[in-house]
Amino acid sequence: MAMKAYRCSTLLFLAVLSLWGCTPSFLYISDPTVYVREELPPQETTSRLTVLPFDSPSYYPEIGMYTAKLFFQQLLEKKEFEVSFSQDTDWCEKGKSWTGKTELAVEEGRRLGSDYILIGSIDHYMIGHITSSRVMVTARLIEVRTGETMYFATVSGSGKPGKTFLLLDLKSGEHTPSATSVLYAVVDTIVKDCFERKKGYLRPLNIIL
Repeated sequence: MAMKAYRCSTLLFLAVLSLWGCTPSFLYISDPTVYVREELPPQETTSRLTVLPFDSPSYYPEIGMYTAKLFFQQLLEKKEFEVSFSQDTDWCEKGKSWTGKTELAVEEGRRLGSDYILIGSIDHYMIGHITSSRVMVTARLIEVRTGETMYFATVSGSGKPGKTFLLLDLKSGEHTPSATSVLYAVVDTIVKDCFERKKGYLRPLNIIL
C-alpha cells in the first residue's frame, strides 16, 4: 500500500514539474508600421492592381515570388480591384537601390496598364524547429500615374516553439509554427490593414519617402 502511494506521489510530482515548465507554441505578429495616404483617388472604373515579385534575401531567392503569389491570391477576393500578377523580376534585379527599383516597378506598371502596383521585400526569413521561425515583410502600394506611395508597412512575425521542463516531449520542435504559416499570417495582416479599413484611409502616421 505504501509502495502504491509512493508511486502515485512520484508520478504526480513529475506531472507537476512537466506542467510547470511547459510552454505552448504560439504565433506572434507585430502591428504594421505604416504610412497611409488619407484616401485613394476616386476611379471611374474598377482600378487595376498588379502584384510584382518581391525582393528576396540572397539565401532564399524563391521566397520573394512565393510571397507575391500569396498577396495576389488574397487580393483576388477584393472586389474594388482587378488584380493581376507579373512574374517579371527585372525591376528588382536591375535596380541597384530601392529608389531605382521603385522607378523600374512603376515603369512595369505603366507597361501593363495598371493603376496601382504592389511591391515589397522579404527582409528576414528564418526557418526554425527547435528555435523560433522568424519572418519580416515590407510592402508598398504605389499609384502608377504619379509614382506616389499610397501605403507602406513593415510587419514581422515569429513562431515560438513549445517545450517541457523535463524534455519529455522529444517532438516538441514539430509543434513550432512553420515559417510558411508565419509568412501567411504576415501577408494576411498587411492585406487587412491596407485594404479593409472600415473608415477609409487614415492620415499618415509615419512619413516614409
